[in-house]
Amino acid sequence: MPLSRAEREAVAAARARSGAAPAVVLDVMFTNGLSAVRALAALDVPVVAVDHRRAALGLHSRLAVPVLAPDPLADEAGYLELLAAVAEACGERSVAFPTQDAGMVLVAREAARLPGMALAGSGWDVIGPLLAKRTQLEAARRAGVPVPPTWCPDDRASAEQAAAEVRYPAIVKPSVGIAFKAREGRPVIEAHTPEELLAAWDRAHDSGDELLVQEVVPGGDDALWTVGSYTSGGGRELVGTFCGRKLAQMPPRFGTCRVGEARWSDEAVNLARALLVTVGYDGIAQTELKRDPRDGTFRLMELNTRLWQWHSLARRCGVDLVAMAYAGATGGRPRAAQSGPRHDGRRWVPIVPSWRAGRAAGESRRTLLRQSAGLVEEPILSLRDPEPGARVVAGAVLGRIRRRGRRP
Repeated sequence: MPLSRAEREAVAAARARSGAAPAVVLDVMFTNGLSAVRALAALDVPVVAVDHRRAALGLHSRLAVPVLAPDPLADEAGYLELLAAVAEACGERSVAFPTQDAGMVLVAREAARLPGMALAGSGWDVIGPLLAKRTQLEAARRAGVPVPPTWCPDDRASAEQAAAEVRYPAIVKPSVGIAFKAREGRPVIEAHTPEELLAAWDRAHDSGDELLVQEVVPGGDDALWTVGSYTSGGGRELVGTFCGRKLAQMPPRFGTCRVGEARWSDEAVNLARALLVTVGYDGIAQTELKRDPRDGTFRLMELNTRLWQWHSLARRCGVDLVAMAYAGATGGRPRAAQSGPRHDGRRWVPIVPSWRAGRAAGESRRTLLRQSAGLVEEPILSLRDPEPGARVVAGAVLGRIRRRGRRP
């Protein structure tokens, strides 16, 4: 799928205005992509935003050249052809910033077909194995990072044994989650009995997924901690470090961040560093841990080798991971920074989606106001880049009108 003439001319014009190597942000539907676009534009970098959904927030940012692409899961060949055309339009060098696994996989795995477009960090030799949760768990054990009790059943008999041994509630989840999440519409399937667990295992196994059975670590959404980082030197140099925790998710328990806050923990940071050194990873990463209330230990949930939903809070706390990654990929020297206790309590809240989800979950207006008070990073609403926020607000208003119209 080639670029249109208008898209090629827009990319060329952006390059001419800046002179810097363009950045290509992949998957800009949500705040992770939109925040990356805005962080790069603040560096006076020409930005290309790529997504297969016309409603993607980043495609409506005035700070990026919008490019509509095929769905990478439904048309991998078409998506790669489009990326090759983007890389050609960007010139000899461009830096890719994926925000979802599907785009990251294609750029890393098919690097030979995308000359000039590079990830800001490790390549497929490191990223490929890390896509598998089984590999992450094995690396965590070598690094001394605690993990939840986990079984890796390869057949029905071992699944039955896992169902008999695991403490409930438990989850069935894929080792590699891209196709599973697209098919199931959720990252895991929760089970409260052996029968539920085996039914979930049978369904997912029949679809060809390599599966894990894992005990659910108790605790609420606020027990989930994130260490956001930018590393170099095979993971040995921790250039940028942010630490925070979720306060609420949408939907609760196994969703995406709805309210997050900066909160420093030396223990969490040290565990993330040990894991990144063990796997030899360079680039932007999110190491998600959960504090187990039974013994106070952190346990690894997952390692994401890309930008995550609420990374703009790190930038608000002085840790501009996007700028570090861009500098590292274009021959610059990133300036080291870390958040710390001085930033504790600063929050990330996408006001409109958070309020909609909170009200749907039965939270009071007082609770929602309290969540949104204080030093808040709001990742969507912006006077400098108003259209994405205007679309979100308009969507919320229209949705409310429609819901009222359906009431008897």
